[in-house]
Amino acid sequence: MYKQRICDLSILVVDDHRFMQQVMRLMLKGLGVREVRSALTVDEGLNLLSCQSFDVVIADYLMGTRNGAEFTRFARSEHSTGDRFVPIIACTADTTQRTVKELRDAGADEILCKPVSPTIIWTKLTAVTHARRNFVTAPDFFGPDRRRRVRYMRPVEDRRKVDAEMV
Repeated sequence: MYKQRICDLSILVVDDHRFMQQVMRLMLKGLGVREVRSALTVDEGLNLLSCQSFDVVIADYLMGTRNGAEFTRFARSEHSTGDRFVPIIACTADTTQRTVKELRDAGADEILCKPVSPTIIWTKLTAVTHARRNFVTAPDFFGPDRRRRVRYMRPVEDRRKVDAEMV
């Protein structure tokens, strides 16, 4: 399991609003984060991610013509030149089911809802550094396991037996 102290983290904040970058920087520094870098666009964020190693990325959802889901999808793609496994926390004020599903399906580890607070940021950082979900590779998805709950499933043999009996 990936465990790292918050004070040792290097975080990339991708947000097209300088004010929000400053707010995030102040909160992260207040939590004791070692290094905070910022990018104003998806392309700038991807470029920084390919040139430097970060422990966590916090990416805004709405950023001009491209969004945080596109950033996450490309960062997770096999075409990415950065660390495909970097924890990505998507940040958004749009918490509709459609947006949350889009971010989850793009490969975001966590979703940080605006307005943000140091407590919520701490919770999300702790989740991706101390209790990160396993990665899944599928034909149309690469990222952290999208399932949150562990459900009991009968062993495959039992399901086959039940299915065969029903025929």
